[in-house]
Amino acid sequence: MSDIVVYGKGKTGKSLLKMLQRLNKNATSFDDATGFEGVGKFTADELVVVSPGVPPDANGIVEAKKVGSNIVGELEFCFPYCLGKCISVTGTNGKTTVCEMIYHIFRNVGISTYLLGNGGVPFSEKVLDIDYNDIVVLESSSFQLSDCKRFAPHISVFTNLAPDHLNWHGGFKAYVESKKNNFVHMTEGFAIFNKDDAAVEELSAECNVCKLYYSVKDSSANCYFDGKSVILHMGDKRISADAIYLRDFAYHNISNALAAVLACCCEGVSLQDAVSSLKDFTFPPHRLQKIDSIGGVDFIDDSKATNVHATVSALRCFDKRLALILGGSDKGEDYSEIFRVAQPNIKAIVAVGQTAEAIKECGNKYEISVTVLNDIKQAVRFCFDLLKYDGGVVLMSNACASFDRFRDFEERGSYFARAVEEIKSENQKN
Repeated sequence: MSDIVVYGKGKTGKSLLKMLQRLNKNATSFDDATGFEGVGKFTADELVVVSPGVPPDANGIVEAKKVGSNIVGELEFCFPYCLGKCISVTGTNGKTTVCEMIYHIFRNVGISTYLLGNGGVPFSEKVLDIDYNDIVVLESSSFQLSDCKRFAPHISVFTNLAPDHLNWHGGFKAYVESKKNNFVHMTEGFAIFNKDDAAVEELSAECNVCKLYYSVKDSSANCYFDGKSVILHMGDKRISADAIYLRDFAYHNISNALAAVLACCCEGVSLQDAVSSLKDFTFPPHRLQKIDSIGGVDFIDDSKATNVHATVSALRCFDKRLALILGGSDKGEDYSEIFRVAQPNIKAIVAVGQTAEAIKECGNKYEISVTVLNDIKQAVRFCFDLLKYDGGVVLMSNACASFDRFRDFEERGSYFARAVEEIKSENQKN
């Protein structure tokens, strides 16, 4: 019998098995689809290390709990093996961008840094290679944080909070409890919070280490943008650095930049170096990414907007005539906020995928018409035909996950881009 069971046979599961082999641990793997690797069963003596994304009600989890197995997640298991300092970033949206900004700043100033975690390189793949002088930037999802009891990064960052993954967690309360594990076990270091998000600021009261706040609109925050400069206020020190270029960022990305700058300054990077490093930062794809223009119509891929909060943030970035494409796989969210913030510049809302009818029904409550179509390609063509004479923006910001028809949000975004390319080719021939 093995001493450790790795639950999950995907990218993280494979990384965990390799890590355990390097540690000379007796391990096997399991998933609900194929069972154990070889002969095996859950026992009270075993440690079960769970890959992110395995839901708490999965059959194997239920079985392991019945026999009293010790169940931990990858993040919790790997953390004690990490010799370097960890910066853990969580929040409903903005995690990836903030992590990549922090990584970009550290690399620019010559600090050895690993970028690991949710959706990228698993923590377990690199944790045994990390040295005392290294910094680890971790993107920490609610899945990864859900069972943490000891995880205590040197710096935690909390970007924002809104309902998400409710079908996985079973409700908003459980989702929030998971997110809090990014900072509640810390006994030293810095916890960084978004002062512009009321829910995040309220949660910060439960933090027991040095709390720092960033804001786009509140000058009392420790890190603040006044429209021209980033102001840093820590202790008795108040300094500023020119950041005119931030005016070209979307509002939420100004916020993300402030979070990243503050985190890096906590690790000793000068404010000037942190701010100037982001001048050449390239945003990750599928996040309000302009794909192309045809005539006077811009096509924007925001496939990474997999929840309502992200789509609402996207809508605030546009005042041109706009056609919005929503829909995908169901995460148990209410779509009302999209219709509450809808402005007159939105000329059409189109819904596709598994959630299309639910989105249409929600729109009806607000007396806003929603057109249901079968496919993103149909939706792109419908929106273009609506806007092509007077110009505007076709925005795909789904407010839903992609798993009804796509492997992930990247594949969905690529499909959107191909739909745009087809229309462009047709227009070039005409």
